[in-house]
Amino acid sequence: MRKSIDEEKKKIPPLIANIKRSRHRLAYKTAEKAALAKLAETSRDNTKEIGYLRRRKESLEFRIATEAFTLEAERDLIRKKNEIEEQLNNAIKSYRLKRKVEYVNGDIQALTTEIAGIEKQIDEVDRKLDELYSELRYLTGQERRRQRQQERKTPEPKPVEISFADIAVIKDSKGSKRSSSGDGA
Repeated sequence: MRKSIDEEKKKIPPLIANIKRSRHRLAYKTAEKAALAKLAETSRDNTKEIGYLRRRKESLEFRIATEAFTLEAERDLIRKKNEIEEQLNNAIKSYRLKRKVEYVNGDIQALTTEIAGIEKQIDEVDRKLDELYSELRYLTGQERRRQRQQERKTPEPKPVEISFADIAVIKDSKGSKRSSSGDGA
């Protein structure tokens, strides 16, 4: 009996360590989610424009590489290309940020389910330990002692109340003779 109790007790510390680790990771992920949410609000570039901006950039690069321009016209095309590149980089950053928020949300959900599973395992171990301890108490006689003590502690039932009418003998007035001797009674 003691061996099975010790085996169950050995299961608890790793479970507690796992749940602590998971809760710390969950706290970190929720803080990361809050920070990413603030960043996502500030960089709300339209991620649907990524394909359009890439095509424009490629077409400008192709025009610069293949066509002959004056120096000033080529500089203008390079400036436009750089502006488009900057817009494309911002759109890609916001897209990556949105994806990261999705991944963090997935991690948070996975951690909450993991924590729930670990808590369930801890509850099972606790329940099993309770059963083992109650068996041990029963085997050692503590349970019987406790029952005896509770029986001793129960108050004795109150005696039935007896009224004055129950004690007094009622005499029939017809059958009794009154004496008028001066007894006073």
